[in-house]
Amino acid sequence: MTASVPPLDPFLPLLAPEGPASVTNVSVLEAQDLAQLLELGRDPKIGRYLLARLSDTVALVDPGAEEELVKALRGAGHTPRIAKGVEP
Repeated sequence: MTASVPPLDPFLPLLAPEGPASVTNVSVLEAQDLAQLLELGRDPKIGRYLLARLSDTVALVDPGAEEELVKALRGAGHTPRIAKGVEP
């Protein structure tokens, strides 16, 4: 039996680095599950600020577009929780 590779969603593709990766100074959007994340990615008012999926529940946000994304989420009836990381 071979491992299956999840299909890439054309609206919000899954990033698949060839090895371990570390990212800093980025903003992400976390959803409850894959279905919700893909739904958000397909919404043109929200998906425009999402670059790609990092996992089944996390998407990378376009740098500098965090405030616009929050406004779009609220405009669509979502209540985003905003958490800030530790400053270096």
